[in-house]
Amino acid sequence: MGMSRITRHPQYYLHDGSVSIHARNPFVAGTVFRVHKYFLERESEYFREGFEAAGPQEDGRSDQAAFRLDDVKISEFERLLWVFYNPQYMYDEQPVDHWITILDLATRWKFPSVRDLAVRQLQKLDMKPVERIIIYNKYNLDKSLLLPAYIRLCKQPSRSVEDGKRLGMPTVLKINEAREYAQRSAAEQGCHSPTSADAEDQELVEILKDVFGLSYLQARG
Repeated sequence: MGMSRITRHPQYYLHDGSVSIHARNPFVAGTVFRVHKYFLERESEYFREGFEAAGPQEDGRSDQAAFRLDDVKISEFERLLWVFYNPQYMYDEQPVDHWITILDLATRWKFPSVRDLAVRQLQKLDMKPVERIIIYNKYNLDKSLLLPAYIRLCKQPSRSVEDGKRLGMPTVLKINEAREYAQRSAAEQGCHSPTSADAEDQELVEILKDVFGLSYLQARG
């Protein structure tokens, strides 16, 4: 592998590292990272199998034989490594897009513990309900975590056509069904000119549980 156009990462080229990794996408020469192999092997089935299968020309023992990661942006791989090389007290300081990137790579490269961490951090962050639903569905996360987002959509007086397109017809239909149930319940309780916003959150929990076919829902703020 020619190294003339490849640079060493300024932060994650560690002189006591045990594996060199060449991260690149099709449009750039790439960057070499030198990190501790232990973390990657311990946490990721993808890397364990990749290191075992790598031949001597790409086993990561040197920069010239760096293990290759294709189709990943340098900034994305930086964020994944950040999890292992930064103190936990900094986790809560990172924005939504930071954790979505980590969730994406952790899913793609089979880092189950890192994926769980990304989900926990996203749960703490404020996201628009439509955005949260789209992201959680994309990565096949526990739908019970979407309860607060579903409740917010049920209580909204209206929803844009664009949001409806992004959510997809199945989700839109279920939200509309839940809104109708909630409105009917509010009317039965004597509410004049009832809307779905008049239903109590706990009542919406039960309605959404039934509509989305969820056996377990845990309300989260």
